[in-house]
Amino acid sequence: MARLKFADLLPLYRSTAFGSTVEDDAEVTVATQEIVDLLKKIDSDDDSASDAGIALIDDVSDVAVGAKVKARIDLPRIALGLLAWNIGDLIAGSGPRIEEPGHYFLVDAGYAPGDDQVPDAVTRYRKVLEVVALLAKSASFLDRTRAELIFVKDGKIVLPVNFGTAELNALDLAAAHRLLGHFADDLHREQKLSILFETIVDLCRSHQLEGRFAFVLRNLGEIADKLAAGYRMFASSFSYAKIKGELEDARIDYTQKIHKTIVDIQNQLLGIPVATIVVASQLKAPTACGPELWVNFAVLVGAWIFVILLMVAITNQWLTLDVIGDEIARQQTRLQEEFTTVSDDFADTFAKLKGRIKWHRWVLAVVALIGIAGGIVATCYKNSVSALPLLPCASAPKLDADSGNGVGASDAGNETEPQAANLPAAGNALAAPEPSAAADNGAQSVVGNVLNEGD
Repeated sequence: MARLKFADLLPLYRSTAFGSTVEDDAEVTVATQEIVDLLKKIDSDDDSASDAGIALIDDVSDVAVGAKVKARIDLPRIALGLLAWNIGDLIAGSGPRIEEPGHYFLVDAGYAPGDDQVPDAVTRYRKVLEVVALLAKSASFLDRTRAELIFVKDGKIVLPVNFGTAELNALDLAAAHRLLGHFADDLHREQKLSILFETIVDLCRSHQLEGRFAFVLRNLGEIADKLAAGYRMFASSFSYAKIKGELEDARIDYTQKIHKTIVDIQNQLLGIPVATIVVASQLKAPTACGPELWVNFAVLVGAWIFVILLMVAITNQWLTLDVIGDEIARQQTRLQEEFTTVSDDFADTFAKLKGRIKWHRWVLAVVALIGIAGGIVATCYKNSVSALPLLPCASAPKLDADSGNGVGASDAGNETEPQAANLPAAGNALAAPEPSAAADNGAQSVVGNVLNEGD
């Protein structure tokens, strides 16, 4: 069988003449068939009777519309809703003093949430709940279980949310409305809550704990006045011109920071053409394993070290632009939250700053590509002018210290004459090299001239 809902009990409550207290018997007028079915369900089902908190005194087996039935009506299961004889009974618990219950019925006013006619007591009750909700937003913490507002400033100040029918009847609705009216829009909401926080702390610091909330309710007008005065002091330092001036100062500062990302690496940027000239002028075409080959290798290594250092500098500046971009976005968000009404007027300023960051990213990317391309071109150029492999030359024999020529190697196109072979001869004399034909002819001419002179 389906469990009862609080809405099922409302027709019965509205047709019941309750006693002065919960212990008194009540008389239910069976006005509709819906009430007949409910009474029979309660009579036949123990779970329904327990949920409803209703004990029937009269027999309802033959009950019909128009009959009157005596019953003892107690509080229903708390999960269903609350049955209160008056507003004082409703706010006796801590929960209803923080938030209005979703389902309840006031016996004395015959009222349930959703009815068209709202009793004055309920109107005042709801206005107090609005004040409680506002104070909870300004407080450091809200303890719903104990119905306490906690304010932390130079210690902990506790504001118990305790009020009864006397406080509701004495509530100044106009003062409450004036206080709540300061928060009707979101303009400078955080600043207003801070002012309210300071006002409540100053008001409650010297007052007794138990009567603090009643004291706050009696002085809502004074709280509203102090809030208005504090806000006027804040607003006096706020103007459109001041915001515009501060934003312009920030724009100049951010622009300088953005430009500095290029200025900081301008020496490396100016070094690109210099490095290009150095590489182009220092690379030579060696014809043999000699100093030119090693000079070319050293120039190429230096060029790539320059490229690597350039990449490190560009990466660092790229990350710097990321930080500046995040700070600009944070400032824009803050402007939109605190000065919503005028934030759109300065959207173009932030757009230009973001565009400038994007342009500098493109510059850094182009410089990086130029550096990498320069290293690749230098490598290709070195390989084109130097066809000799480096490793074989690194393993070649060292130069002879006496002759200055490498043994078994050529030196700049000059070949060393092979050493004459040792020939066996008496006294181990060295055989002279065989004279050339031109030397023979020269020798014969000299001998002939000598013979002629002798004749």
